Amino acid sequence: MISGVAQCGEAVKAVELFKKMQIVSIAAFSQSGFPQEALSLFRDMQNEYSQPNNVTLVSVIPACAELRAVRLGKSAHCHAIKASMDSDVSTGTALVSMYAKCNLFNSALNLFNKMPLIEVVTVIMLDPGTMVGVLPACASLGDVRLGTCLHCQIIRYGFESDCHVKNAIIDMYAKCGSSSSAEFMFNKTEFSKDEVSWNTMIAGYMHNGLAKEALSAFHSMKFESFQTNVVTIASVLPAVSHLTLIDMYAKCGQLDLSERVFEEMENTDSVSWNALLTAYSMHGEGDRALSVFSLMEKRDVEVDSISFLSVLSAGRHAGLVEEGRKIFHCMRDKYHIEPEVERYACLVDLLGRAGLFSEIMDLLKTMPMEPDAGVWGALLDASR
Repeated sequence: MISGVAQCGEAVKAVELFKKMQIVSIAAFSQSGFPQEALSLFRDMQNEYSQPNNVTLVSVIPACAELRAVRLGKSAHCHAIKASMDSDVSTGTALVSMYAKCNLFNSALNLFNKMPLIEVVTVIMLDPGTMVGVLPACASLGDVRLGTCLHCQIIRYGFESDCHVKNAIIDMYAKCGSSSSAEFMFNKTEFSKDEVSWNTMIAGYMHNGLAKEALSAFHSMKFESFQTNVVTIASVLPAVSHLTLIDMYAKCGQLDLSERVFEEMENTDSVSWNALLTAYSMHGEGDRALSVFSLMEKRDVEVDSISFLSVLSAGRHAGLVEEGRKIFHCMRDKYHIEPEVERYACLVDLLGRAGLFSEIMDLLKTMPMEPDAGVWGALLDASR
């Protein structure tokens, strides 16, 4: 047909027709799953110094994304800028998707932020893969507002059920400091988790200094028969290594080194504070244990039954009777933690060392459970 038009003396029309056929062919190849052929035709256009139009770019850019052809994708972006087509939402959306799929998250997010918001909301949701690419950009910049906006569009377009998308959402919220939102997404009953989901949640907890929750998630992952891997271990290892070092130095009598490890931790939670309390308890450092416990309260660190056991144990070795009484009653009256039998044994031992046997007998009468061997043993040791 082109030849016929040319033979009729319409050379200009023949060239225009050829260019149109190139554009149609590029679009057809790209949309039919032949990205390599689409890019080959696009290169031919460049060699012929033909200027691509908006239709060409919208077809070529997804092909670049599919083949991770970043260099050619950037070349298409340059064409769009020169032709003032980069402000077009369809071209901009294709570029965002291309950069995201090529792991160039900052470029994707910069383009996204420059696009008209109303039009973006309408057009940006191309496929789950685009969102899996764009969400990490929000995470890397800590932009939870934009991440939440994308999450809303994911829900609107029905992509939230996609496991890869859900994992990217959890990662985004966790890295933006919104652990509660990440946890809510992770614990949704309809969410079919995989190993990546667990690893993402564990890493998210560690990112926010929640070592206790990370370790709990690690144990839950194994309990639910998910296979741990190198990523899992690498995520949870910082929590375990610091706690192990605090415990090891304490057992070797190097409390100063235990303190140094604790102070060097970027994020501390109740688990790490309890590890330090246990270290002081191990050496009968009652005053220091009480100081740490008081600091935990001031900083709103969660105290639990382990915290109370450690500080009571440290107090009994140091003979801090009045402080021990206050801690014991504080556990029940302020924190509404019902003392377990081990805590009663600590208090019996503390009172026994001070010779307060009548108070011990009164305490035994108020116990909600039967005294065990630990309680009677503490009483016998004190009466010798």
